[in-house]
Amino acid sequence: MSRSGTSGASAPRGSLSPEERRTERSIALVRIAVVAVVADVYLISIGIRPAVRPLAPSVLVLAAVYAIWSLLARPDETMSPNRFQAATLLVDATLITLWLVATGGTNSEYWTLYLIALVAVAMRYSLVETFFSALGLAVLYVIVLSINGGASPAALLSRLPVLLIAGFALGVLAQQRRTHQVQRQLLAQIAEDRSQALAEEQALVARLREVDLAKSEFVAVAAHEFRTPLAAILGVFSTLRNHGDGLDPSLRDELLVGAETQAQRLGRLVDDLLTVARIEDGALRLDVQPVEAEWLVSHAIQVSRTGDRVRTDLGGVQTIWCDADHMVRVLTNLIDNARKYSPPDGAIFITVAQGPSTVSVSVRDEGPGIPKERRAEVFDRFRRLGEKPKKPGAGLGLYITRSLVEAHGGTIRVDEALGGGADFNFTVPQAERDQPVSTDRPAAATAV
Repeated sequence: MSRSGTSGASAPRGSLSPEERRTERSIALVRIAVVAVVADVYLISIGIRPAVRPLAPSVLVLAAVYAIWSLLARPDETMSPNRFQAATLLVDATLITLWLVATGGTNSEYWTLYLIALVAVAMRYSLVETFFSALGLAVLYVIVLSINGGASPAALLSRLPVLLIAGFALGVLAQQRRTHQVQRQLLAQIAEDRSQALAEEQALVARLREVDLAKSEFVAVAAHEFRTPLAAILGVFSTLRNHGDGLDPSLRDELLVGAETQAQRLGRLVDDLLTVARIEDGALRLDVQPVEAEWLVSHAIQVSRTGDRVRTDLGGVQTIWCDADHMVRVLTNLIDNARKYSPPDGAIFITVAQGPSTVSVSVRDEGPGIPKERRAEVFDRFRRLGEKPKKPGAGLGLYITRSLVEAHGGTIRVDEALGGGADFNFTVPQAERDQPVSTDRPAAATAV
């Protein structure tokens, strides 16, 4: 038999759907009501209808117990849904047949209870199942009539067609009900799909707005940061062009050095902006290999030109699994940040430690430190502490640092250093691989 409930894909295999559970509960309630009405009619008719046999009270008690059980039963825990529904249909037919035998057989007017059984079938199944169930009940009724003295032509002509016609009519209603359920399911699915599509479109619009805002902010910051070094370089060129012949050689060299410094700053800013674009586009690629820890630290110190201020402690760590260029970039950014916010004579401390499966690196300075409530935001893009930061920079260094560390699968945080200052500590996971240690790496660009 095909099930007409709205089980769909949401109902686990071997269990009733919520719609089918509601249908079974409704049938159980109808069953209890019918048993109550039949019992009431039976009690009223005691002494009036001598045809009622002693079997009747037993059938009524059995039907009452069965009706209550069917209301409390859980098909998921007793048997499969199809077997449960088929079993209850057979029990209904059996109890109705026993009741017909107990109340007079051929002369019993309770044959109409078969129609209520057909209603239960129609509530569960479609047209074909309902009609064939009516046909089966008609055959069963003919058998009952034959056992109880034979079937009268009047009974056959009046009752059997009613069963068959009722079965067909209820089957048509069941088919329409099933069609409406399927249509409701389709409409609900369409509504859900459209709602989901709308939510995705709204999320995409919100994302595009964020991207547009970020690009606007990106362009504004870039334009602002480009202006200073470009103005300085143009000023030097203008001075040399107009007064170059009359300038003292030492002053001319000083101007050229200043222009070179600003050009390097401009180049670092361009490199930072390109790195941010690659990070946000997901185009960042890593070449992870074992690299000498001493080379990484010393090269970062050399690039940042802070050799006279940095104190290092490698903690016996020989190699670090990482992308050498990006790891030098991370160290250089942290060293530059420590130098920027430290006193002119303040020392910078780099400590490397080996963990069970990670390597941790700490870069500590002697500056003013970072308030606890603002430590998380220092890694945001374009974020610089203070309403009007006095230090130069675009606020990209720590954002790039965090992104590169996370690209390695690591984490980074900032704490208060002992004795004051900021302590930036990051960890990167390590892998055991039989590859040669790389000591020859190109210089990594630094951040502003």
